[in-house]
Amino acid sequence: MKKFIVLFYTLLFTALASAQQRTLVQELERDVPGKGQIRIERDERLDSLIGKVSEVQSGTKIKAVGYRVQVYAGNNTRASKERANEVDKYLRSRYPDLSVHTEFRNPRWRCTVGDFLYYEEAFETLRKLKKETPYKGIIILRNQEITVPL
Repeated sequence: MKKFIVLFYTLLFTALASAQQRTLVQELERDVPGKGQIRIERDERLDSLIGKVSEVQSGTKIKAVGYRVQVYAGNNTRASKERANEVDKYLRSRYPDLSVHTEFRNPRWRCTVGDFLYYEEAFETLRKLKKETPYKGIIILRNQEITVPL
């Protein structure tokens, strides 16, 4: 009798866990504000053959080496820190879809945007920022530690 109860609860738990998972196709088709939409034409029977993506995995971020766009770089003064924070505030309000990073890397304060795996993505953002913002010394930084969604 104990084996039956253990088996029953194991099957129940497995069924509940698999019901909360989305297929890879459903994960690709979900709507993300500020990003494009993907629609895949397929026979619904294929969903059972494709792997599942758990809720835990869908929010996971990993660290990688990539590119960021530097909008401001100052020196090691209080005025530079305040200016970097002003640029940060301006960029966050104007571009909510971009990640903005303000940090002190000896010997200067920097304000950078984005976490880009590819140079082309960073270059598009650079062109957009040069055209739409009052900042002139905008450059692309390579070999930056970035975080990207899994």
